[in-house]
Amino acid sequence: MGSSAEDIVQRRTGILRLATGYNLRELCGYKTPWGPTLPHRFLRSGDTNELSEDDAGLLRAYGVTMDVDLRSEFEVKRAPDVFADDPRVRYHNASLYSVNMHDSDLAEGDGMDDYLVGGYLAMLSNREAVRQVFSFMATAEPSDCVLFHCAAGMDRTGVTSMLLLGLCRVSEHDILRDYLLSFASVDLVEDALRGSGEHPDLLTLASAMRTVRRRLIKGYGSVESYLASCGLTSRMLVSVRRHLVS
Repeated sequence: MGSSAEDIVQRRTGILRLATGYNLRELCGYKTPWGPTLPHRFLRSGDTNELSEDDAGLLRAYGVTMDVDLRSEFEVKRAPDVFADDPRVRYHNASLYSVNMHDSDLAEGDGMDDYLVGGYLAMLSNREAVRQVFSFMATAEPSDCVLFHCAAGMDRTGVTSMLLLGLCRVSEHDILRDYLLSFASVDLVEDALRGSGEHPDLLTLASAMRTVRRRLIKGYGSVESYLASCGLTSRMLVSVRRHLVS
């Protein structure tokens, strides 16, 4: 291998650089009331089926011992997760939504904002999948690094990340930043978050996630209350939060 497990991460952004990895980064360095979110705890990613043996080994060396696959049964069969049969990694598939919303074959049209908001709300209405995802995450030990992913690492993974960061009371600005990093560079994301009209696509994406988050907060009061409504106990939610912020 040409690099070590620590060499693959850019600490300023949390982005992991792997030749065969896609949209892979940490949920680390975000401010919370309990201190910053920690490295080596949660990684978000696109599909893993094309990871090389070397890159899969680098992720295991980085600490990955748990894998949450948010894709549909069809997607899983078509492109099996590289860690699904790895005895060193605990794997769980919970289909949060049946399609990859950024599949180039799907018609987006001019109503991208409504398309995303509708899809993301449908994901949140899939309470059983949300319960499975977070109850699995709640079993993580301090030494575990949890990888969670869908196909593109943008939408289903983005909604899951929004819930994780919201559970830890990360600011809306940082939640949007984490989400938008799936679509653009750090500099372009920061421009968009400052309201730059030069990036209309990013502004549309930010608007969609902001709308979904605010509807969730308006309806439930907090991410924690929403997750409780999915059947997660207080102990489970504390376990997930402690794993990210200790």
